[in-house]
Amino acid sequence: MFAMSIAVAFRAFWVALIDADRSERIRLAIEQPPAVSDSQGDAAAGRSSDTVVDLPRPTVAAPGPRPGAPGTPPGAKAASARSEAVTLLAMLQREARLVDLIEEPLDQFSDAQVGAAARPCLVQCRSTLQRAFDLRPLLEQAEGQMVDVPADASPLRYQWVGEAAGRSQRGRLVHPGWRASRCELASWTAAAADAEVIAPAQIEP
Repeated sequence: MFAMSIAVAFRAFWVALIDADRSERIRLAIEQPPAVSDSQGDAAAGRSSDTVVDLPRPTVAAPGPRPGAPGTPPGAKAASARSEAVTLLAMLQREARLVDLIEEPLDQFSDAQVGAAARPCLVQCRSTLQRAFDLRPLLEQAEGQMVDVPADASPLRYQWVGEAAGRSQRGRLVHPGWRASRCELASWTAAAADAEVIAPAQIEP
């Protein structure tokens, strides 16, 4: 019996070391009062019995998955305090001053002045979007060419336009569409209170 107890103790030690859930169960089993059998109670009263009282075992809730622990979905990351849309808008403002151009009251400027201001902004916007998304045409054919549309085509990939839209599986390409080959936006690491800031206020001494 002593040798068996030693073996059980070693097994309990290794199980508790590698399994947090079963470790908690072992702890509760050690701390709970030992089960009392009817035979022991009857012996104290001068009677004998083979019935054993089985005390209810405590229920231990399984711990939730920890970040990086087994069971955590691969690639999962903590939710950011900043929307990726705000991150993109901040990029376009920082590198192309897009928000400044959009918010400028254009009625006081001539078309030539607006065009001159918009050109460098649009060039920088293109460069920023290409770096973040590697934009490419959805279809390789040139505008004006005839293309075949699959019968089970997704409406997000193919859109019929015109009065006879959708009556055929072949049509003239009006716009090739766009797709993002990647999405690489900077992760927000600053304070949550500043998550909605698109551009800082600039102060001159």
